[in-house]
Amino acid sequence: MNRLERQARLARSRLYFVTDPVPEKLLDAALRGGVDIVQLRAKELGDDELVAAAEPFRRTCERHGALFVLNDRPDLVERCGADGVHVGQGDAPVADARRTVGADRLVGLSTHARNEIASADGADYIGVGTIFPTPTKPDNDIAGLELVRAARYAARVPWFAIGGIELANVPRVAANGASGIAVVRAIRDADDPEAAARALRAELPPGDAVVTGDSVCIPQIDWLRGTNGRASPHVHAEHADVFHVLDGTMEFRAGDGTVRVPAGSTLAAPPFLVHGFRVPEGEAHYLNLHAPGGWRRAPEGAADTHGAERGSERVRPVVRAPGDGDRLTKPHRLALIRVDLPELAVVENHVEGEFEGPDRHVHLRHADCFHVLEGSLEFELGGGRATVGAGTSVVVPPGVPHAFGPASTRARYLNVHAPNLGFVDHLRALDHGEETPFDEYAV
Repeated sequence: MNRLERQARLARSRLYFVTDPVPEKLLDAALRGGVDIVQLRAKELGDDELVAAAEPFRRTCERHGALFVLNDRPDLVERCGADGVHVGQGDAPVADARRTVGADRLVGLSTHARNEIASADGADYIGVGTIFPTPTKPDNDIAGLELVRAARYAARVPWFAIGGIELANVPRVAANGASGIAVVRAIRDADDPEAAARALRAELPPGDAVVTGDSVCIPQIDWLRGTNGRASPHVHAEHADVFHVLDGTMEFRAGDGTVRVPAGSTLAAPPFLVHGFRVPEGEAHYLNLHAPGGWRRAPEGAADTHGAERGSERVRPVVRAPGDGDRLTKPHRLALIRVDLPELAVVENHVEGEFEGPDRHVHLRHADCFHVLEGSLEFELGGGRATVGAGTSVVVPPGVPHAFGPASTRARYLNVHAPNLGFVDHLRALDHGEETPFDEYAV
């Protein structure tokens, strides 16, 4: 793999298996069950012994398209054919490990507190722990689920909760915000490693694209479908809350005012904006987007929801009527900028059949999501294709190669990027024949 391929594989990884040397048969079973990354931890071995022990790891991971990482031996990454190295706070500094392994390989870092999570400069991913007591690290302080909740919004790179995680507690770890987990005994000591890995993986958010008429929750966005319902005035401190009305009428408290909006309207509540909603009459259907994700699964008392008294009068809502928004045009496409916040961008596109969508590409840091409002789109997702009609959503997590274009004479769809990362500025520059840096890589 080259660096882009490794980063893309990392971005869609959810299950990380840390182990001492084990039989290749066990590794093969774990990878069949859904393990994405395998780390070989064997500090007691000499150089030549470690290189020999690493060979079946490299071979098996390559066969399954998984990543293979060495623990704390950047100097042996090249000899072992590993995809990267993992270092602890007391091991080689990240900058030194990077110089040793080179730019093409990955560097992971263990973190144990919020300040370490937020300042993991130079690392491609981080481990977050120790979450629960574990005999593999008996002297570590136990951080508990509070550290998982902190990492949900503080982490800037892919991360994996680690420490005493097993099938009995992984639902709580995921509910509190973990998008990935690292385990040792839960797979290594299982009677059936393949079944154990598959059961753990089933509790975690999807890492592949999802085509659905229902809700999807990934780390970057909670993509929710709603019917009727109501919510009293409240605020979110660390994420944006966006509604797009599909049909019917909705009424919103937004800041210090109230607005009633018809189908086709979009309302965005940035962090600390007081907001609430109800359906005043009949029935309404809507998309409700929370970015970053993690709000939907959070247990009571742990969600990023607070009383209206924490609201800020300086924060203003974004309200767009049907057909409203900054207009960007190019041949066979009209784009309406509906929402342009750091947490996400929402763009409504009107395209004709002659419109050429983007070539196959991948994003490493943000999700690319779609909802078809009229007509149909043709998608290339990972290794497959799908024709998607009106009423269907497509949620593409980071790391998944994709391309799309119209499959009908005309189509209208929402395109959501979470986080924004300058997507709207990128579109504006393209419409002026310019290029801007953006989280998009041709594959």
